Amino acid sequence: MSSQEVQGTCCQDHPDNTVERFCTTCTKRVCKRCIMSCYKDHHDILTMSDAIDAFNKQVTEVIRSAEDIKQELENTFHSIMDDKADFESHVKKIKEVIKMHKETIVSKVEEETKKLLLDLGNVCKQKNDAIEGQVKELESHQMELQSLKRSSSETMNQPEKTKTLDDFNTNINEVKKNVKEMNSQYLSCANNLKPNVTFNSDLDDALTKGLGEITSVDNRFIIEKDDRSITVSKGQTFEVKAESLDKSDTCKVAATLITPSGKQTATEVEHMGSGEYRIKGRCDKEGDWKMEITAGVAHFKGSPVNIKVEPLGLIDNIKIATHKQIWYGVSDVVFNSDSCILVSSDCNELLKFTKSGKFVANIKLAENAKVSKMHSMGNGHIVYSDRQRNIVVMLNDKFEECMQFGKKILKRPLGLTVNNKTQVLYVVDIKANCVCKFDIDGGSLLGKIFLENRNDVDCPNDVTLTREGHLLVTEWSSSRIQMINANGTFTKTLVSKGPNDGKVIHPCAIETDKDENIIVSSDNKVQLFDKNGVFLKRIDTDDDGLKYPFRIIVISNRPQTIAVFDYKDNNVKIFYF
Repeated sequence: MSSQEVQGTCCQDHPDNTVERFCTTCTKRVCKRCIMSCYKDHHDILTMSDAIDAFNKQVTEVIRSAEDIKQELENTFHSIMDDKADFESHVKKIKEVIKMHKETIVSKVEEETKKLLLDLGNVCKQKNDAIEGQVKELESHQMELQSLKRSSSETMNQPEKTKTLDDFNTNINEVKKNVKEMNSQYLSCANNLKPNVTFNSDLDDALTKGLGEITSVDNRFIIEKDDRSITVSKGQTFEVKAESLDKSDTCKVAATLITPSGKQTATEVEHMGSGEYRIKGRCDKEGDWKMEITAGVAHFKGSPVNIKVEPLGLIDNIKIATHKQIWYGVSDVVFNSDSCILVSSDCNELLKFTKSGKFVANIKLAENAKVSKMHSMGNGHIVYSDRQRNIVVMLNDKFEECMQFGKKILKRPLGLTVNNKTQVLYVVDIKANCVCKFDIDGGSLLGKIFLENRNDVDCPNDVTLTREGHLLVTEWSSSRIQMINANGTFTKTLVSKGPNDGKVIHPCAIETDKDENIIVSSDNKVQLFDKNGVFLKRIDTDDDGLKYPFRIIVISNRPQTIAVFDYKDNNVKIFYF
């Protein structure tokens, strides 16, 4: 509609007049009469041409906007369709991959199943071969006996053939001996042979290491339960105990160590008699090892032994300084019978930690107690030297004071140990330069051991026992370790003074492990010696940050583990050694 046609249109409010303008305020066409009213109210008045042009521009913008939105909707639709197609294509590929993976797994399972069945067949062959061997030997003995019986019958009524009959009788007894030996070997070993299957329950391991294993097991041969799965440190010599329920067994026992890579090496087996065996091993690489133990063709029950080999060195650091109870300063650490670490401070309390370093409890002692050194007796009891009261105190398994030693005898007790066989308590008295012996049951003084070449200084500071009952005494000022026999006589200087490895400067603590090795802490290092004082190695390294290893305690034999109290850092470091 043109602007002229619009102007010829009649006004809605005044039909007698035609519209001439457009009021944007009223949003309607207006005539002359309407215009006067709109002007009076200050409305915006446009010519019809301008109004139509402005409106058409708006319409055009709306249409363009709608077109843009339409295009955007179309693009979104195409994007959705493309995404759907991509998704369906990806799903199709995944289905193909799943199918291929399934076929791979099925093929692997079928392959491993064939292998297990083949291994089972080999065990069956072992059994059948053993039975066939028995049958052949039995037939041989039967034929020999039949021949001897027939020949013996032919001597009937001929007493002049006594010598011949004696020979027959000797041969029969020899057959009898062979049959008995056969029963001992075949019947004790082969006839008890049974197949055993162990499955790998982890899918990944099953696909990489196999579904499981078929072994032949003789249930009369047993590995001790605690030895069927063990943890040791790298290079540690360990022992596995096994036994035969047949105390007179004559089967050949063999052991094989298997590395993580599958390499096999025969290892030492010692027959202790009465069906007991000791199998020694040593793993020189970290990782998961195995030890197969067999009797003849059969595995021991519990074989193969699983062996986890841990790396050497620092494994944990217990931050004692973070516990506000310890502001007095640590004096000693000890491993209690409940497998917890006890830490003493220069006051009347003990802190109890797990081996992982978790704080467990605070244990109060006598009000005037000051712990210098502790020793766990292995039965839940603990003895400690008290430098405030100059006595040794025994605590029961509830940490209650149950006995005192050395009152008015000890001048300044420090290191101490107990011989559980002889029930003798040994206490180093650094003021008297001697080791005092007390009866652990009655508390009486049994004697004093004075050290060789003593100067009038505070020298002896710690003591421990060897398996033979010899005393090992550390001397702080003289920087050496003495060995004293069970009679109190000086034997030799086990370790002498020096800054190099294999020597000591100001030794602070000494312990022995289950293998009779000797562990010594001295200035800035912890060292391992054999029972003769021959240097084996350093337990710590320079990178471990061990500043002043004041106290030490062996807390585990498998793996070989030691706790070391670092005096300067006020913490306890845990090492595999």
